[in-house]
Amino acid sequence: MNKPPTAPTMTVYCTYCGKSFTRKEHLERHIPTHTEIKPHRCGACQLGFARRDLLQRHYSTYHEIRDPMDPIPGGVPTVAGRTPIACQNCASAKTGCDKRVPCSRCAEKGLPCAARFARRASKAAVRASQASVAFQQQMMPVVVGHQQPAPAMTFMDLDPLMSKQQNSPSQMLNMSPMGPLDPTMNEASHRHHSPTHSHHGSADFPSPLHKMDGMDGFMQLDSGDFLTPSIPYHDMMGWQDYTIDFDMYSNPLPLMQDLPLPMLGDMSDVASVSEPLTGTSSRASTHTRSTSIMSSADFEPCFKPVEPKHPSPPGTEAAIPEFDVMLAAENHWNMARVNPTVGTCPRTAIVHLECLEEKCKQEGTWDALAQYISKANYAAVDLAAIVPMTDRTRDRMLAVTQSFLQKALEIHRGGSEGRRSSIQADFFIVLPPGNILEYFLRSYVRSLTYYFSLTGGGGGMFDPNEMLVNNKASTLLVLLMIAQGAAAVPTAEARYLSAGLIETCRISLFDMIEKDVELAADPVVLRCALLLMNLGTWSGDKWLQDIAMGQRGMYLSMLKHAGMLEAQPAMIPVADSTTSRDLQWRAWLHRESQNRLVYNWVMNDGELSLFSDTTPMLAITDLACPLPGPEALWLSRNTDEFFDNVQHMYGGPGPHAAPSLLDLFQEFVGDNIANGQASMTPQHLRLLLHPLQSMLSHLRQMMSCFGETGSPRRGSSRNGTRSSTMMRLEEVQGLLQRWYELATAMRKENPACEATQTNLVLYHLISLNAVTDFPEIERLARREAFDGSSWQLAARHARCVSNPEEAIFHCGQVMRLVRAMQPDRRPNWWAAALYRATLILWVEGVARADRGLQEQRNTPAASTPRRPHQRSSSTDSHVSTSSLSAGMRHATLDGGVFAVDGVMPEDPVLIRYLWNGAGEATASKASTPMLTRADGGAVSLERPGEVLAYGVAAIEEGTTCRVGDGIKRKLTTLGQRWAL
Repeated sequence: MNKPPTAPTMTVYCTYCGKSFTRKEHLERHIPTHTEIKPHRCGACQLGFARRDLLQRHYSTYHEIRDPMDPIPGGVPTVAGRTPIACQNCASAKTGCDKRVPCSRCAEKGLPCAARFARRASKAAVRASQASVAFQQQMMPVVVGHQQPAPAMTFMDLDPLMSKQQNSPSQMLNMSPMGPLDPTMNEASHRHHSPTHSHHGSADFPSPLHKMDGMDGFMQLDSGDFLTPSIPYHDMMGWQDYTIDFDMYSNPLPLMQDLPLPMLGDMSDVASVSEPLTGTSSRASTHTRSTSIMSSADFEPCFKPVEPKHPSPPGTEAAIPEFDVMLAAENHWNMARVNPTVGTCPRTAIVHLECLEEKCKQEGTWDALAQYISKANYAAVDLAAIVPMTDRTRDRMLAVTQSFLQKALEIHRGGSEGRRSSIQADFFIVLPPGNILEYFLRSYVRSLTYYFSLTGGGGGMFDPNEMLVNNKASTLLVLLMIAQGAAAVPTAEARYLSAGLIETCRISLFDMIEKDVELAADPVVLRCALLLMNLGTWSGDKWLQDIAMGQRGMYLSMLKHAGMLEAQPAMIPVADSTTSRDLQWRAWLHRESQNRLVYNWVMNDGELSLFSDTTPMLAITDLACPLPGPEALWLSRNTDEFFDNVQHMYGGPGPHAAPSLLDLFQEFVGDNIANGQASMTPQHLRLLLHPLQSMLSHLRQMMSCFGETGSPRRGSSRNGTRSSTMMRLEEVQGLLQRWYELATAMRKENPACEATQTNLVLYHLISLNAVTDFPEIERLARREAFDGSSWQLAARHARCVSNPEEAIFHCGQVMRLVRAMQPDRRPNWWAAALYRATLILWVEGVARADRGLQEQRNTPAASTPRRPHQRSSSTDSHVSTSSLSAGMRHATLDGGVFAVDGVMPEDPVLIRYLWNGAGEATASKASTPMLTRADGGAVSLERPGEVLAYGVAAIEEGTTCRVGDGIKRKLTTLGQRWAL
């Protein structure tokens, strides 16, 4: 009998390994083993699977919600932990089987149906056995004594696990209760909690959002018991590489464990300076190119507050507790580097954002701040009036701020692993009430009075409602103004709000410029950048300081490329112009605001260069734009008032061209500016310091290239270069003296002018750079290349201070002028100015104390011994507090002792001291400088430890700020290290 012809068998081959298949669907199922493509993804947990049946099995096992009494998918429940498979008939026919007994196919065909079961145990049985073992371990008492380590077991070692079920109770007691199956989990857990793998343990630095992370800790979602670190998340998608018995949830959750929950207390308590804030970052620190400065493996950015060790002096604000992560980053500042750095710098940017986020979630967030502001008197007739912010304006600003903060949090949290990577859906920023925001804006105006005013143009009224109508850049500017004003308020809430807004606005500003390059020439954006530079530099935060100093050159280049530094035609309105008077006034206001912005950048460039000991970036030859006009024109309220002021000042409208800073400096160098010239303003004098500072900085760099003395072997060329450099240095000092005469004449006309007082402080600080090498002083304070010998100290002191008497004079004047300023009118850098003066006096005191000690050692035994702090002068330099206090009325005492921080520069005893010095004059004419504390007590310059304490006390007299608190801690640590 002939058999019917059969269809030829089609064979397909795998192009990766060459394996043959008779069915195309078999090949399709095989190919993902090579490509690692898992097209079937679970909609609940997003795990990927190479086969649909694996996805169905996963979903039905872990995610499907059904009645516990219903049979499992497949129709037949497991029997004694055995998984049913297709019956013998269906398996032979290679067809589907519903695994019932009998199955539907066998019942339909009347065939005998025999159930079959898999030879491997089901995952349910494995989990049940593991849970039983763990439960028995918890219920049995722990045997104290010698314990044998349990054999290591991995996830794949399931047969040993089944055999352990037959172990005796004694063997079960030897097992580590609640221990993970994978030994790498123990190692990971130890590495997570061991202090050897982090600079600070978890006990020292709890999380700033432990209130949020407490549930994570309770559920052990991050401890290695739920998802072991030995198997990364993305590797779990390769299910075909594991056996059917693999169970990543094999270890039961230790819910019965007594877990400590270091919850974050009510953040409203942060407002009180008497109760510290406990908090940490909720994110693991990950090193990202854009937002972090170190890896999380090196430092966990956890922080907790530290209460001040010493009480604040009477009449000053109580110190605000600081986070440990901020304290750890202080030694890495790019300024005030008096102590050696230890370890790596922690990441601090996320701390500010999460602190602001957590504050917004608390009830009564701004209650303590409102209480402080209610007691403050901020009425000032000389400031621009603030128009109250309407509810609509506040709502608009709130919405924009919400988007800014969310973007910042997403950027900082985007690279973290094992934590929340998105913003909480229930988080909404809560800004302070309108009256507090108004106070912050007033505080902003007060803190920048020594700059050219950029607010109040066109009537002296600052209207935030009008600014917020324009675009997001204007909203960003108002937020930075609020941050500037909050930074000047000595409360914890204001500090946290200011720091959070600074980091938020920094990210948004950079994002705006990257998305629209034309904004690089927008005056509003450049004004935001100016505020950001000021806030970041004096924020007291390492991250913000580095960002400000790093981006300063970028923003100055934007200012230059926008053409704002170039010469411009005269803008004073012309009487017979065909243009309407109102349009002429508006055009002048627009040009004037740009010129004021440019020269505020010039002032900022000088400040940052001075306190960072670098050369200013802007050259005097580039500053050709007109100087800002008189304040009377800027504050004119309408067109008629503006033209009346023009008539009064210029004798009538006309093409009156204002000089540029380049023109003004040329007149100054040519000695063509008379004392008391009516056209000169304090801001003009301030701008003249910029080119003088630049010249001095270049000369100091040249001087640092020479040795202490010229070597004749090198030839006369080197000596000639040194001599010419010294002559140029004397010329710059002569120009500084000429500037001082102009400032003195201006101060006599208006003794209460705060801008002139600020100019004088900057003058003395710049003059100190002519007679001292401040970076070298900081290196000596850190004991770099210093062995402690007297001869090396003398050599280092000669490099640090070239003219001790003049240096002491300028330091004393800095102390006197800063301490005489009103606390709320001091510039942002007042604490840094006191720091520089204190450190110069300290290094002078160290040298004097060492010389006194050497004199004591060389004194014959028959003579009367002299204390180390005494000088060879016949007058005892250690004057009692009572005698100095009684004579402080004239700032001088009998014997030539005088308070260098209490005398005016024109005082005869100070002039005699500068002319003769302390040791070169005769005994009858010798002068001994001293310092005076707030209580009238005297501080000898020959006691460096007391000099440091004097500087700390001087900073404590001012308004509490983060940068000031950090400098105080640095000076205190310096005194402890040197122990003098």
